[in-house]
Order: sequence, then C-alpha cells, then structure tokens
Amino acid sequence: MNSIEVRSLNKYYTTGKNSFHALKDIDMQVKKGEFVVILGQSGSGKSTLMNILGGLDDYDSGEVKVFGTDYKSANDKTMSRFRCSTIGFVFQAYNLIPVLNVYENIVFPVNISRGSVDAGYIDGIMEKLGILDKKDSFPSMLSGGQQQRVAIARALANKPELILADEPTGNLDTETGNEVLRLLLDSIHTYGQTLVMITHNPKIADYADRVIYLESGSIVPPDGTES
Repeated sequence: MNSIEVRSLNKYYTTGKNSFHALKDIDMQVKKGEFVVILGQSGSGKSTLMNILGGLDDYDSGEVKVFGTDYKSANDKTMSRFRCSTIGFVFQAYNLIPVLNVYENIVFPVNISRGSVDAGYIDGIMEKLGILDKKDSFPSMLSGGQQQRVAIARALANKPELILADEPTGNLDTETGNEVLRLLLDSIHTYGQTLVMITHNPKIADYADRVIYLESGSIVPPDGTES
C-alpha cells in the first residue's frame, strides 16, 4: 500500500480524573510522493498527530497504516525497525546527541538501521544547509539555527520514504528557512518521498500539494467550521 491511511483516529490524555480529547475521529489519507501540510494553531493537535504518524505515540481507537504497516498490530521491534528504515523526523526540539559531532549525528539513523552511508550525498546535504564546515563540531558549539539544520540533514540521511517535519523552519531566519524548504522539496522530488509537515505558518502551505486544517483536535474545512 503506497499511502498513509488514518481512519476514525482518537487520542485521549488522562491526568487523574481529567481526560482531554486531543484527536477526534481523524480521517485522512496521504498518497506516496505527496507534500501535505497540517496547518493549525498551538494546541490544535498537530504534534500529537505527527507523533502518532511516526509511531512514537499510541492512540486509543481507530486505524493507522503507513505504507502497508498496521501500527496497531506491529510489535515494538517491528515499529523500531520501520521507523529507522522508513521515516525521517524533524522535531522542534533538535534531539541531537551531545557526545556525537555533527557528522556522527547526521549518519546516526543510517548506522542504527545498519545501512550504508552515502558520503557524497551526506556532504551535499550539509553543503546545501551551510554546515559542511561544522561536521566535526559538537551540538553545544552550534547556534540554534545550526542545530536545526543538522536535525534536517539527519532526517534526510537515510533517504527515507516518509519525512515528518514539525515546524522545520520555525527557528531559522527567512533566507535559511526558504533554503531548508527548497532542500526538502528537492529531496522528495528526487527520491519520490512523502513529506508531511506541521506548521502554523500559512505561507508554507502555498508550496504544498494539499493542506489539512486542524482545530481543537478535529479536521476542519478552510473556513474553520467543523465538518
């Protein structure tokens, strides 16, 4: 199955006697090779949905299938292998490993999946992101913007089928942010990858094949009225 299928997805967060309905009967499909933006304000459920699509968070009911892998029936080992080989993550928090230098951080997912590092490809990504001269530096020696670029390079290192990006340009200046967006678009067009990006920036949506609007945990039409 060359698509992402989400059906009747519900997610609750429970604290003590209080329960919060974070995602409400989400139905969506993303075709292979598509660039989809999930647009919504803070607290709309974007990050929760992203974590579930990435197999990082469980859900309470519904169905999630990514390129034929059924998340509910997959065990931890299968999901771990699937994430390493199939999904590239770009988080708001950079999640770099402090004891590894830039190059080691970037190729980390390739090594974990026991793949072969394409050194020329990795150098090309770093050059486009302006961090080639930082390959031997450690995360503590980098600015926030530089760390974000390392995180993006890491997400692309394994040439994943699916890239999940959480506000990938949020901590970058406009020029660098545009360059990062161009790099992601070049990557998905070159390698036939699927890109799902969450953001609150409507300008990024102009580049997407399709936009999904989230509000208070529900998918809504562009005018903001729940369907």
